[in-house]
Amino acid sequence: MYTGPKLNMDNLVFGYDTGYGVANNSVTTRFYQGEPTVNLITDSGTSNTGWVGYGWTGSQAISSDYSNTYEFTATNGWHNRTFDTGVTSGGTIYVNFEYKLKQHQTTQTQLFVLNGTHLGSYITYIGSGSMSHEWKTFSGSFTANANSSKIAIGPRGADSSGLTDIVYIRNLQVESKDHATPFVNGTRSNTASLIDLKKTADVDLSNVSFDSTAQPTFDGTDDVINLPNDLGYSANSVSVFAWYKINGSPGNSYHIICGDTALEISIHSSATYIRTGVSTTSGRHVQNDGNQTLNDGNYHYYGFTFDGSTKRAYIDGVQVGTQSVAGTLTTSFSGRKVGAFSGGYWANGDLPVYKVYNKVLTAEEIKNNFNAYKNRFDL
Repeated sequence: MYTGPKLNMDNLVFGYDTGYGVANNSVTTRFYQGEPTVNLITDSGTSNTGWVGYGWTGSQAISSDYSNTYEFTATNGWHNRTFDTGVTSGGTIYVNFEYKLKQHQTTQTQLFVLNGTHLGSYITYIGSGSMSHEWKTFSGSFTANANSSKIAIGPRGADSSGLTDIVYIRNLQVESKDHATPFVNGTRSNTASLIDLKKTADVDLSNVSFDSTAQPTFDGTDDVINLPNDLGYSANSVSVFAWYKINGSPGNSYHIICGDTALEISIHSSATYIRTGVSTTSGRHVQNDGNQTLNDGNYHYYGFTFDGSTKRAYIDGVQVGTQSVAGTLTTSFSGRKVGAFSGGYWANGDLPVYKVYNKVLTAEEIKNNFNAYKNRFDL
C-alpha cells in the first residue's frame, strides 16, 4: 500500500488524506474523490430549429474510444449538444470538460460553449488554432437568468467542400458552483467524497466548507467532521498526527485539530504552542507545549503519542514536551471530532491530513513522516 513517499502506515486505525492516491498492486485509489457535487447534465428532449439549444443537430454520438466521451462530426454548420442545467435565475453555472481532435481535415472548425436563447450568447469559443490531437481542458462559468439555464457545447464547422473534423469532448461536468470539481457521472455524496484510508469508516463532509480548488477547509464557525466513537486503538498505545495551516482567528480561543477531551490536539489563538490532551480513569490530562510562531502562513505537522503513562507532543517532527499521565486511557467516547470541540470551539484553517495509529510511533518514524510530507507543503 502506498500513500506518498516513505509514509508509515503500520497500525493505522483511521486516517484521511486529501492529496495522495493509494496504489495496491495494480489498483490505484484516490481517497479524496472531490467536493460533494451533482453533475447537472440532462438532455433536452425537444427539437427547435430556431436555436441549436434544443435537441441534436448534425452528427454526434457517445464515443466508443473513451469513457464519458461525446464524439462530434463537424462539417459545415453547427454541431452541438444541449443540456438543461435547471439552475434558477441568478445562480452560477460552472462548466468543465476535456477536448481534442480525432480527425482534422480543415482549419476552420471552432468549439463553442453557448448559453441563452440564441447563438449570439456564448460563454466562449475555442479557435481552430487551439485545437489539437492532445487532450486540453476548458473551464468557465456564467450566470443563469430566466432564459439561459441551458448550455450547448460542440463544434461549428465552416468548410463547404465536404471536409470533416471529428472532435472528442469527455468528462463534461456542469455544476451549480463558482469553481470546478473532479468529474463525476451523476452525484458525489457527502460520504463518497473523502474515503477513510482503512476503508472502515465513513467520512462525512456535509459540515465542512470548500475552497476555490475544491479542497475541504474549516471556517472557524461551524465546520466539523464527526468520527465514530471507537477507532480501534488500545489504552496504552496511540499516536495522533495531522497537518494544519491557520487561516484566521478560531471560533472561540482554540484551533481544534481534533477533540473532544479524551483525545485532543489544539492550538491556542496566540498561535505559539500546541495543546494535547487525553482522558483516563483518573481524569483529564492536558498540557501546553512549544514556543514558536505557528500562524506564519505555513502548514505545520502536529501530534502526540501516548504509551499508557507518558504523553509526548510534537511539532514538525520535533518533540516539544512530555506529560506523565495516570489512569487507564478512555478509548471510546461520543463526540469524537476533527475541526471542533464541544462548547463552541472551531478550527479556522486547512486540515488535509489526519491519522490515528494503534501504535506509539518512534521519534524516527515521526521525523520520517514529516520529511515525507514537507515538500508537498512547501517546507
